[in-house]
Amino acid sequence: MITWLYRSWRRRRLKRRPFPDHWRTILEERYEFYEKLDDEERRPFETHLKVFLWEKHWEGAGGLEVTEPMKVVISAAAARIARKLPLSVYNRLTEIVIYPSHYLHPGEERKVVMGQAHNFGTLVLSWDAVEKGIAIPDDARDTGIHEFAHVLDAESGTFDGTPLLERGRDYPRWAEVMGRHFANLREAPFQGCLRSYGAKNEAEFFAVATEAFFETPEQLKQCAPDLYDVLADYFGVHPV
Repeated sequence: MITWLYRSWRRRRLKRRPFPDHWRTILEERYEFYEKLDDEERRPFETHLKVFLWEKHWEGAGGLEVTEPMKVVISAAAARIARKLPLSVYNRLTEIVIYPSHYLHPGEERKVVMGQAHNFGTLVLSWDAVEKGIAIPDDARDTGIHEFAHVLDAESGTFDGTPLLERGRDYPRWAEVMGRHFANLREAPFQGCLRSYGAKNEAEFFAVATEAFFETPEQLKQCAPDLYDVLADYFGVHPV
C-alpha cells in the first residue's frame, strides 16, 4: 500500500514536469513516426516517455556508458507501444541494462542475445540492436518494440502471449484470433506477413505481431485484418 501511494505521488509530480525540448530534437532525428503523431497521441506518448525515463534505473554493461539520448531512444520504444495504455503497464519493470552490442547468454555460450526481458523486473538490451531496429522503420524488425512487447506480456507474471486486457470479455476473442494465427504461422512459417520467429511460442508470436502492427500496419491489416483489429483494440491505436 505504501509503495503504491508513493508511486502514485511521484508519478503525479513527474507528469507535471515539462517535456524537455531537446528530447524532441532527438526523437525527430531518430523516429519517423514521431512527427506523424497528432496532438491527441503525442501528449500521452510524451507523458509515457518522460515518466518511464525518470522512473527506471539505467545501467550500462560491457563497458558502455549510458547517455541521455540512449535513454530517450529506448524510452520512446516503450512509450510508442504503450501510449494509450495505463502507466502501470510497466510497473514490474524497474531496471534497463544496456550492452554496447549483442552478448552471450549466461550459461549458454553459443546463444547470442540482442535483448531479453525478465519477469523479475529487468530488461537487457543491445544498443546496436536497438539502433538497427529503428534504422529501417518499416521492416517489422525492431528490438525495442519486440522486447517491450515481452514486458507487457509479463505484466501478469508469465510470458504466455497474452497481456492483461482491459475487460474480461476480451479474452475469448484474443485467444481465438491469436491462437489461430499462431497455429497458421507454425504450419507455414515462411508465408504471410509475420516473420517466422513468431512460430517459436505464443510469447514470441505476440512480440513479432506487435513489431508488424507498429512497423508494417498496412500489410498486417491486409493479410490478417482480425489480428490487426485485436491488437488495435489492445493498444488503443490504429497505425494505419
